[in-house]
Amino acid sequence: MAWKNKPTNFAAQMLADGDKHLRKVSAEMLQQVIVGSPVDQGAFRGNHLISLNGADNSYDINRKDKNSNSTQEVGNQKILQAKFGDFAYVQNNQPYAVALENGHRQQRPLGIYSVAFMNVSSKYK
Repeated sequence: MAWKNKPTNFAAQMLADGDKHLRKVSAEMLQQVIVGSPVDQGAFRGNHLISLNGADNSYDINRKDKNSNSTQEVGNQKILQAKFGDFAYVQNNQPYAVALENGHRQQRPLGIYSVAFMNVSSKYK
């Protein structure tokens, strides 16, 4: 009895599907945190970062992005490099990011990242 689909083809397809899923979920998470971010000067929105397989602890007090286009674009370029098995980090290292996440802004009393995580994870249950 012959294989209908060779195991090597199946394995290659699983890796490709894993890559695609990781990229999709990472892009959705980034979009959710960007859209859910309060906007004053745009510094918080401009400092959402994507890194792969390790945290990126940087931030730039001069990076501002009120409309979120460049932040999403830069993040998406990084996400395109993600492969199945990688860890994709979505983070913001602004000094006041923890306060915002803990609800110190009436615009987002439940936080930004926690709400985004709940929204994205519930979609894939």
